[in-house]
Amino acid sequence: MKLAACLLLALLGTALGYKSYSGYQVLKTKVLTNEDVNKLTPFLERPEFDFWITPRVGRSAEIMASRENVVILRNNLKRLNLEPQLLIEDVGVTIEKERAEIAQIRAQEKKEGRAPNLSTFLTFEEILAYIDEVSAAFPDIVTVTDIGTSTQGRPLRVIKLSNGPGKNAIWFDSVLHAREWIGPPTALFAINELTENLANGNNQALLNANDWYFLLVANPDGYAYTWSDDRLWRKTRSQTGGLCTGTDPNRNFDQFWNEDQNSNTCSETYPGANAFSEPEAKAIADFLLANPSITAYVSIHSYGKYILYPWGHTTELPPTVAELDRVAQEANAAIESVNGNSYTVGTAANVLYFAYGTSHDWAYAKANVPISYTIELPGGGLAGFNPPASLIAPTNAECWAAYQVFAANLPASRP
Repeated sequence: MKLAACLLLALLGTALGYKSYSGYQVLKTKVLTNEDVNKLTPFLERPEFDFWITPRVGRSAEIMASRENVVILRNNLKRLNLEPQLLIEDVGVTIEKERAEIAQIRAQEKKEGRAPNLSTFLTFEEILAYIDEVSAAFPDIVTVTDIGTSTQGRPLRVIKLSNGPGKNAIWFDSVLHAREWIGPPTALFAINELTENLANGNNQALLNANDWYFLLVANPDGYAYTWSDDRLWRKTRSQTGGLCTGTDPNRNFDQFWNEDQNSNTCSETYPGANAFSEPEAKAIADFLLANPSITAYVSIHSYGKYILYPWGHTTELPPTVAELDRVAQEANAAIESVNGNSYTVGTAANVLYFAYGTSHDWAYAKANVPISYTIELPGGGLAGFNPPASLIAPTNAECWAAYQVFAANLPASRP
């Protein structure tokens, strides 16, 4: 695979402008009760505190703060009897380790005359180059379409895998949230299995049965920014007209949009001035509406090990909950069979948090895509949103097992 050799520019050429997280720490609370969650909820919209794991009954919250604010955070958590523990001593150190690891891998590849491969994280440009090369190598299978452009003009490039007409399809998108780097490798692995590894009879059967769509980078401006400026950037890079830049594209879909009335442009979950203000979200919605053969939708996120289905805005269950849960449980069983990991399965509001204007709720309710999920991949611990490259291979393996289950359960049509 011949990819553009641009990573060192991303790692080194912009190093002077790269946001430092030196001294930032992540604190973990005790397992929370309902009373604890109520105590902690007012802190969610304070921009100096970045909730990596939001408050939820029966689990711990994980919160990042700068060197200056971590003392305030710790004191508040102690005051509320939430028993703060140090989870990550220095976020900056973990980011520098990640960058050094990627640079070392690239240096070894260059020394051996190899192009960057799928065993490490790829820049946006390298992902586009990979798409071009797969398209050239497998012209009878691969179709490439730009379904729109980002705010800054980057292509929203979709790769379709198909070996014949008249089939239903499954859709995958990743890095709607820019910092969630572990997502694209799992989609790249799936593409590789369905092109390079078709000698595997099971992979051939999967391609024979269904079409596959992949939007590998759903938030290209934000993703590029995580490489050039700020590793932990989450949102888009659009101008909001407020104090802060960017909108959360996974709160920008027109399904119970902004029901929580969040007008804080500095919030990590700021939903935008209006539904579909972000061209990235609008392009996904338009494409799903224009392609009714897509009967399964999967949005790849991290971190936390969840398989989530509608709804996010209410704890009420969707009308087809039995089927959504059956397929999700089957996917989780497939994951467990690979590495022993188990994902929590359920509606987003019931097992994770309330979320309004999300892509999987919109796909299910407005596009009538009957099988609609968000999968939250591993991370956390000392890794958080920047897991080591060594986590890519095991995550790819377990996700591929789950993706096959989703594809095997495609409904015949939309309602």
